[in-house]
This record gives sequence, structure tokens and C-alpha cells, in this order.
Amino acid sequence: MAKHIEEEKDLDIGAIYTRSELFMEKNKMPVTIAVVAVLAIVAGLLGYRKFVSEPAAKQAAETIWKAQYYFEIDSLDLALSGDGNYLGFTQVADEYGSTPTGKLAKFYIAVINQQQGNNEIALQYYKEADLGDDVLRVMAVGNQGDVLVDLGRPQEAVGQFMKAADLVKSDYTTPMFLMKAGIVYQQQNDWANAAKCFGRIATDYPASPDANTAKKYAARAKEKLG
Repeated sequence: MAKHIEEEKDLDIGAIYTRSELFMEKNKMPVTIAVVAVLAIVAGLLGYRKFVSEPAAKQAAETIWKAQYYFEIDSLDLALSGDGNYLGFTQVADEYGSTPTGKLAKFYIAVINQQQGNNEIALQYYKEADLGDDVLRVMAVGNQGDVLVDLGRPQEAVGQFMKAADLVKSDYTTPMFLMKAGIVYQQQNDWANAAKCFGRIATDYPASPDANTAKKYAARAKEKLG
């Protein structure tokens, strides 16, 4: 019985969920730097004239930095609402929601609300965070799956995980979200789709940290199929 319980524990989506959460936690500074770089590239492509014709975009990019700083040091309430001198993500999203910076603010709002357990709010803002950066775009889609799991909506969750896995082929995010999808399929006794997800990881991403586990899960799913 103890062995059986131990085997069931390693099927829990919690560990995989935590990994995507830790991605944001461990990479707050790199993600912020990447975002700033993306915004700079966008600014360069648009050119000075574009910024003159769209001053809101420039102003938004100049106002979000303090909220990002508060996010990096885990002052989440200040990051959301501002400190009285600088805007928080909520105000940036409200005032500049159609700009790249405004959409980025929505992503941050979603991450913070997910961490705080405000799942419906997180889901809403992830949907609105239409991001240009590949990594953040994939995380916004895949994180919706995590939120939907917490909301008890596994069928919708697995759809988001599969969408995230195939959105941008990546040695990190693709196997991670395939693993999540496979686990949810397995929990729903959909062994055929579970085997496909785990098999893709083992075959297409053999260097992934999930590869060995995926092989074990794929074999188990195939056994269940008979």
C-alpha cells in the first residue's frame, strides 16, 4: 500500500505547477531585463516618429519600472497599486492597456493574483496579456492552465497546456507543459492522450529534465491501455 501511495504522489501536478511558478520567482530580474529589451527593440522598430505620434506608449514604458522593482522585491501590494508617487501595474494597465507596456502590466497583475490565490482575476488578466516576447507569451497561455486546474476545470486546463506546449517550440517550456497536460489527462483516465504527451517528451526532448519521468509515465499509460 505504501508503495502504491508513493507512486500516486509522483503523479501530482503540484511539483510541475511549482516549477512554472518558480520560473517567475527565480527569473524575476532576467524576465524584467528581457522585457525591457523587447520594449527597446519595439521602440527602435517603430522609430522616433512613431513615438511622437503615440506618446502614450512612451509614457507607459517610462512609468512601469517602479512597479517592476516592487515585483522583484516581493512587495506585491505596492507593485499592484503603486506607492503614491509611482503607478502600480493596475493603474498602468488601466491607463495604457492598449500599449505593449499596458499588456505587460496585465501579465504581472495575473502573476501576482495567481500567487495570491485570486484565480478568476488571474485568469482574466492572463487572457488580456497579449505579449510579444515568446517566453512570456507561452507562460501567459500555460499559466491559464494552472489557474484552471485550481478552479477544478481540468478539460479547459489541458487545452491551455497543449496550446502552450505547441505555441513556441522550446526545450524548456514545451516539455514542461506537455508534462502538465499528460498528468491532467492521466488524472482523467485518458490514458491514450497521456501516453502521447509523455511519449513526445521522451522522444522529442530527451535532454529535458522531464525525459526520464516521461518515459516511466508513458510506459504506465500504455499498460493502462492494455
